[in-house]
Amino acid sequence: MNTKYYDVFIEILESENKDQSLNYVLNLLDEKKITLEELYDEILAPSLTNFGCNLKDKEICIWKEHTRTSIIRTILECTYPYIIQRRKTISPVNKKVLLFTPTDEYHEIGAIISTNYFLLAGFEAQYIGANTPKDDIISAVRSLNPDFVGISVTNHYNLVITKKITDELKETFPKVSIILGGQAFHNQNALDSIKHDYILYNANEIIDFGKKVAK
Repeated sequence: MNTKYYDVFIEILESENKDQSLNYVLNLLDEKKITLEELYDEILAPSLTNFGCNLKDKEICIWKEHTRTSIIRTILECTYPYIIQRRKTISPVNKKVLLFTPTDEYHEIGAIISTNYFLLAGFEAQYIGANTPKDDIISAVRSLNPDFVGISVTNHYNLVITKKITDELKETFPKVSIILGGQAFHNQNALDSIKHDYILYNANEIIDFGKKVAK
């Protein structure tokens, strides 16, 4: 992990200055000091997972976390032109993946980053949103006909609805493979309880996966 850039970014982020946070990151990309993968893996993701809350500040923790998430979401959206440029140099995998978080799962940054990783690996990838109801997921899979669905779960309380979703997906679309990711699945018991075909956590795993399934 490049702690130099992360330390500077986290100091800016803690001041909740969206403009400065965005400009700092875009300058790093423009000056080719970091790659997109390094930005996502070593700066943005840790800035969320390392967010701590002092019990004395409990009253303000929620809005502070939401503010931080909003800033990071803006940064992710602003990196999309860089993804477009990179994809011009990437061989297509010729596989489609549909990504989402299940009902009541509002932690979507991991799913958005994963979508970008799949794009950078040559997949046709589409993120359909956070807190996605089961019926809407089934409708999207039926309409978009993906080869894979990617489900990101952070909160372990959402594993029950995730199991219902994966059970119905397997029953309705047996040829569609299910990919799991997110902090909730670091627990092996949670992973064993959900029907799935693959578990992927980071950019390198997604890139390797793309090479294996490429036509």
